[in-house]
Amino acid sequence: MSSPPEFAEAGQFLRSKRKENGLKTQKNLIQALKALDPEVSCSETYISLIEKGVKSPGVHLLDMMAQVLKLSAAEKTELLLTYKRVPSDLEFAVRDNLKIAAQQSRLDQLRQRYQEATSRSHFDDLLRALVMEGETEEALGLLKQAPTFENEVLELQERTAKIALISGQEDFARHAFHLALENCKNDAERAHNLMHLGILAFQAGLRVQYKDLPAALEAYLEAFDWFEQSLALAPRNIFCIDEHTRCAYHLGDALLNLLRLQPRFKPSPRQERLKKIWTLWLKKSTGTDMMQAKIRGFFEVALHGYEQVLSQAHRHPLPDKPMQEAVFFYAYVHGKLKLFSQARVLIHSNLLLQPNWLTWFMKAGLCLMEYDASPEQQLIQDAAAALVKAMDFDADAVKELIKLERYRELRTLWLLQPENMEALLNRET
Repeated sequence: MSSPPEFAEAGQFLRSKRKENGLKTQKNLIQALKALDPEVSCSETYISLIEKGVKSPGVHLLDMMAQVLKLSAAEKTELLLTYKRVPSDLEFAVRDNLKIAAQQSRLDQLRQRYQEATSRSHFDDLLRALVMEGETEEALGLLKQAPTFENEVLELQERTAKIALISGQEDFARHAFHLALENCKNDAERAHNLMHLGILAFQAGLRVQYKDLPAALEAYLEAFDWFEQSLALAPRNIFCIDEHTRCAYHLGDALLNLLRLQPRFKPSPRQERLKKIWTLWLKKSTGTDMMQAKIRGFFEVALHGYEQVLSQAHRHPLPDKPMQEAVFFYAYVHGKLKLFSQARVLIHSNLLLQPNWLTWFMKAGLCLMEYDASPEQQLIQDAAAALVKAMDFDADAVKELIKLERYRELRTLWLLQPENMEALLNRET
């Protein structure tokens, strides 16, 4: 007599929860999931196998199911443990902290601080944190209801600019921030507006990084200059330190990718600004050497920036999401600088404490960086295995990166194992 499927009990629990929530069929459940996230990847066959206990859902799908089926934090955590989405040696710690959802986040602390002492600095910190955590509606509400603190004309211009920025009206926001800059009365006000001009340019670069790399590089260079000016006036602003750090990382990465793409990519001669960037960075011989030095320089700036962010976390913490990102990229930038021993320790620590699709993707990236420096076949196998692990957490996100990073971070894996990479893209999730 065959044994029951490994996840039979968990599957039965999810099936009963589906019925309790009025979703009579698996098709109804899929419709509810897609209403929450149109990009979620699942099929009736896959849901059926999950409910029978044969298959286990990835972390992203399980998160969506938890919302649709109205699972409690404790129920969701138990499922994560059952499906082995948490390392076994951390099970006790997870079970001991089932009430973690009730703990106060950094964002909650900033909300409370602003309510208890309504000041300009508390307002600015809360607003920036809301934007960084993606709480745009609350951020807009805060902007529309905020009192005047000191400089009425300047604050009106700044709030108008920030509303435009959050609403996606970037040209208007840029104009408004420049106007606000002209009305600043002290260095703190100037630093604040310079930072936001940097954020505008940085976001513009991020949007086109996969479509038009020289344009992204140009935007990053502009943003970096704004952040440098802001930090010269307010060197301890943790939000600007974080933006400056991320921008330095992306500058190093953009230059590195220009080197990788040089044989495949030529900018249009009509785009004079981009042509100047191309001429500056991609001259042969000494130009390439200079570019390698610049790449390392920007990654060193990023490393120092992440060290600042993390070393000050007990006094000036960022919101939870960007702080977590700083932890992950602090590890990864060691690999970019070919500090492989330190990178391995840090990335493996992240994998032990918080395994997710990004930490496993970074593990794959680190293996490929090490292979490029010293070819060893086992590193290729480890990179491929890490991508499979990453897909267990969020197949859709990883598939998208496998396509986007084909000629960049994953170029070596695509060159050596193209069939395996295509198989990952076609893998049913």
